[in-house]
Amino acid sequence: MAQVDRPMALPLEVLADLHLAVDGEDIQIRGDGDRIVVDLPTLRAGRRLLTHGPLATGDRERGLRRVNEALRIAGITVDVRLHGDTIARVGADAQPSGFARLLRLGDVEVRPAQPLKTEARRRPLLTAAVVTALAALLSWLLFRSSDDD
Repeated sequence: MAQVDRPMALPLEVLADLHLAVDGEDIQIRGDGDRIVVDLPTLRAGRRLLTHGPLATGDRERGLRRVNEALRIAGITVDVRLHGDTIARVGADAQPSGFARLLRLGDVEVRPAQPLKTEARRRPLLTAAVVTALAALLSWLLFRSSDDD
């Protein structure tokens, strides 16, 4: 069986310092060699960027695949950060998980844990209420399933 050669990474270097305003929110985009960092002020700004940016039209999953492949070939990684914590990564260094596949994000690496921890520290009462409600729901589901047996 013949081996298919994958294209080698191109010697591409990205140097940038951009500020993009989306609905009055400032998104900072910095490029330093083989990494591009997109700093989001809020998740809403990121959602707006996705729904009105280049991936907004057509098949988003296919578009993400194409962008990811182009980034991998070029040897570029894009980190998307929220308050300094990386929440997603696409491109050369991305390591997708089952969570990303579940969300139909293809080869995008998704990291929700750190931003959730940060938000939990910022809003402890709301976090306690959500955890209590989830525990109650889980208990009810387990109790219900044991009654069915």
